[in-house]
Amino acid sequence: MSHSTLLWSVNSPEGVPSFLFGTMHIRDQRAHQFCSRLYPFIEQADVYVGEMDISSIDNRSDEPVYDMKRHFKPGAYSKLKKQILKSFGLPLDRFAHLHPLMIMSALTQQVLQNDHVISIDEHLWKYANDQGKSAIGLESVEEQVTLLHSIRPDKLYSQIRQIGSCPRVIRKFTNKTLDYYTRGEIHKLYKLTKASMQHLRKRVIYERNHRMAIRIAGFDSKHSYFIAVGAGHLSGNTGLISSLRKLGWTVRPLVY
Repeated sequence: MSHSTLLWSVNSPEGVPSFLFGTMHIRDQRAHQFCSRLYPFIEQADVYVGEMDISSIDNRSDEPVYDMKRHFKPGAYSKLKKQILKSFGLPLDRFAHLHPLMIMSALTQQVLQNDHVISIDEHLWKYANDQGKSAIGLESVEEQVTLLHSIRPDKLYSQIRQIGSCPRVIRKFTNKTLDYYTRGEIHKLYKLTKASMQHLRKRVIYERNHRMAIRIAGFDSKHSYFIAVGAGHLSGNTGLISSLRKLGWTVRPLVY
């Protein structure tokens, strides 16, 4: 896939035009710079579709609580805590009860700039609401939470330990990800994301791509949609672009 763009025109087999955009769940201005150029496409659509139904997020009290300290010997945890605080400014004790994927996400956010109060996908969802658009999610909060807590934490704790020992690795990865994103190089971004997922790629990328493509194909063909999903879900043999084409949709890159 040679096209360098984050925005795609997707036409259903019935010929109804919609839009597919690759977003990121970050607050960095380098990602937010695209927002104003997307507003006209959101305004053209009847329905805004996010990767997840943001409106249904609440303070859940029934989620599993993790104890990162139990995974390490006291001395090893104390060392890791100091490393993480020094390299990322993150007080690990405040996050130790979360699933390790959430801790890794927090570390990534510390590498990036937090120029905005909300992430780009949240911003676009809010803009659609302000325009009076209906807004739905391709996945429910429950689906994403269930997937998160089905992932065993052990290997991920080991990765966090590696990050503490060698923080430049995650800094390099995060900056490269954002660089590919701002240049719209979705296939390079996909390959980088796939490599980082390791043993989780089937569940976190491939299976979700299939589920999301089927749901898009099942949308009411009387309406047009602006669909915003993580950019890592666009490219590849199981990505949304390829999957929608296999389902009879016409997909082409757009300049925006």
